[in-house]
Amino acid sequence: MKTTRPSFFALATMAFLGAMLTAAPALADRATCEGNCATKGGESLQACMDRCPPPAMPSKGGDGARFQACATQCTKKYERTFRTCSSSCPKDGPSGKEKAATVPDEQ
Repeated sequence: MKTTRPSFFALATMAFLGAMLTAAPALADRATCEGNCATKGGESLQACMDRCPPPAMPSKGGDGARFQACATQCTKKYERTFRTCSSSCPKDGPSGKEKAATVPDEQ
């Protein structure tokens, strides 16, 4: 049985994607393209995190530093994937982050 470990990085990615998808009709081509790049990056991030050693508590003899190092490398890989993909997105129109900042929060 395979278990998945929730991580801050994966959760942050999913939150960003959720915000992008809920505001999709209002987004320009650039923002949509960046949203697609975030999806691709999120998939590679999750695959990378699944290969990391399990996070263990030092009190139980685990090596949390190995997990942290692996998670850091996965995050860097996500950032590289996103930058590479988004560099091919249209340059006109607001970015996804800029557009999301103008969408009012629902309360």
